[in-house]
Amino acid sequence: MRISRMYGAVLAGVLATVTFGAVPAHAEGSKTSYISYWATGSESSRWHDGNNDAVSTSVRFSNCTTASSPGTRTSAAVSVWKDVFGPDQNKGSQSDVCSATKYWGRLAAGDYYFSLDKINGTSGSGTFHINAKPVTMTW
Repeated sequence: MRISRMYGAVLAGVLATVTFGAVPAHAEGSKTSYISYWATGSESSRWHDGNNDAVSTSVRFSNCTTASSPGTRTSAAVSVWKDVFGPDQNKGSQSDVCSATKYWGRLAAGDYYFSLDKINGTSGSGTFHINAKPVTMTW
């Protein structure tokens, strides 16, 4: 009887660890949203990265289409910016966030956003408008 209680306690502990405790490390923050009819120069909402973890800042657009050609594959390039007093600091640009998640590395604590730089390789204002859903950011 005592052995079966011991096995029961061990089994319950293992199940609790698997269910609640043995979870992989997660990003400090993440957000899933969408964009609709964005032109180049459009900016995302801001997020705060407290730099409390070692997770790389990333952006991914899915199901990208241009408003004028909804069924056509679309590419997009974005830059991540640090929102500071005075001119914001560009942390780099990544091309084709529609095809894969793009990473900016571990960024210092601060407020950040991304801007849409190019659609299908073109940066002219109002040339194209892009839709993407979902848009996923992690930091």
